[in-house]
Amino acid sequence: MSSHRMPARIGTFRQLEILVAVAETGGIAAAAERLHLSQPTVSMQMRKLADTIGAPLYDLSGRRLALTHAGELVLEHAREIFDCTDRLEMALNQLQGMHKGRLSLGIVSSAEYFAPHLLGPFYRRYPSIEVTLNVGNRAELTERLRNNLDDLYIFGFPPQDLDVDITQLGENHLVVIAPKTHSLATARSLKWQDIANELFIVREEGAGIRAAVEYHLEKLGYSLRHQLTIASNEGIKHAVLARMGLAIVPSLCLDEGDHRELVQLPVAGFPLLDHWNLVFRRGKTFSVVAESCRTYLLEEGRAMYQEATPYWEEHHRPKLPTR
Repeated sequence: MSSHRMPARIGTFRQLEILVAVAETGGIAAAAERLHLSQPTVSMQMRKLADTIGAPLYDLSGRRLALTHAGELVLEHAREIFDCTDRLEMALNQLQGMHKGRLSLGIVSSAEYFAPHLLGPFYRRYPSIEVTLNVGNRAELTERLRNNLDDLYIFGFPPQDLDVDITQLGENHLVVIAPKTHSLATARSLKWQDIANELFIVREEGAGIRAAVEYHLEKLGYSLRHQLTIASNEGIKHAVLARMGLAIVPSLCLDEGDHRELVQLPVAGFPLLDHWNLVFRRGKTFSVVAESCRTYLLEEGRAMYQEATPYWEEHHRPKLPTR
């Protein structure tokens, strides 16, 4: 007769959860941070799991933690176990309809300027739902998507190497900004050559906005010759305010106060036209909550974004000063 308890040979659910976190983050310290545990606790639980399995789970000889064959085998089945528990929770939530459930959304950091506004009406409609927004750059969100950690994702520049469904939510206008004190701030018309030798402040490698800017500039035959990297849109705006250089940013990240110190340069070919996209794994099985949110975003949310974008840009865009 089969046992109805967790077999001792494969460890506890918590130990398996820790193993998955270690594998996905690539290290003990990062896994501890994700799980809100101490590093000694994570190391101890990994040792206990290895003792239970009877084989080492990872190798630390290189710069990055690497799972052994036994570790990969346990990881594969741990994910299957958690998939089963997720499906059980999904089935139980479906019995209760939209009165209870969890929703996990992954959004790139530039989308945090508008995503809460789109989700607000949905959350107010179903206040008992537990909503989690996981914010990161494009590389981080791609890894989460690869590991199927969230229900839905919002990308500006979706990954091209995964089997995913991509639907446009709305336009994303990328504009050139400068401090009002810049020598070109009062120009009425500029060519790319006028700013080609300027220092540009850009997002870090792995950021979607950086990938989008590089993609569109390459199509136009342009490139950024001089760059300074800052890993946040707000940090970039402050650097521009400090007259460290120019930047190309989403117009929606410019708030009402920015127009006092910043200008949008009228460069030929700008704004660059990109798009915000709703992304999910193709063939993914959705819970009632996730399916309702997907439908809401594609119908009401998309319409709301398209209606609000002209208002946001009109009221948030830095105004060009008069001569």
